[in-house]
Amino acid sequence: MYKSPVVAEDIKPDHLKELFIYWQKIRGNKPMPSRADFHPEELPAVLPHIVLFDVSDKKPYRYFTRLVGTETVRAMGFDFTGKYLDEIPSLSAVQERFDWISENGTPYYYQGKLVWSEKSYMDYCTLALPFSNDGKKVNILMYGTDYYLPDDHPERWYS
Repeated sequence: MYKSPVVAEDIKPDHLKELFIYWQKIRGNKPMPSRADFHPEELPAVLPHIVLFDVSDKKPYRYFTRLVGTETVRAMGFDFTGKYLDEIPSLSAVQERFDWISENGTPYYYQGKLVWSEKSYMDYCTLALPFSNDGKKVNILMYGTDYYLPDDHPERWYS
C-alpha cells in the first residue's frame, strides 16, 4: 500500500503517527520544515526508527545516508550509515520512491513486504518526510520505519 497525501489516520504504528504530527507542527505554513526545525529530544521514542538521507543538488539524485536508527540496523542486519543509496544493492528497489518524494516534496506512507532484504518474510511500513532549507527544494529525507512479522505469524517483531 502506497499513500500520498498522508493523513495521520492512515498511519498504523503510534510512533510513526507521532512523527507525522510533529512534522506537520514544525512545518507550520511552509511546504516543508527545515532540518533545523527538527529537535530530536522532542521525540526520543521515535529516534531508533529514523533514517536520514541527504539529497544531492542535481539529477539524477543521489542519497547519502547520514543516520540509520538502531531498529533499522536490527531489521536489516547491517548499518549503512555513510553510504550512498546506490551503493547498497538491496536498497535499489526503493530508488523510485526516493526520487518521487525529492521531486514532489510531499510525504508518503508505504506498507509492504521487506522484499529488498534478506528478511523478506517480514513486513514493514515507512513514513517518508521531506525537509528543505529553502522551503522549495528537498535536501533531506527522513524515514520513520517499523518492521514486523505478518499478523498471521505467532510472533510479532514489535507489539
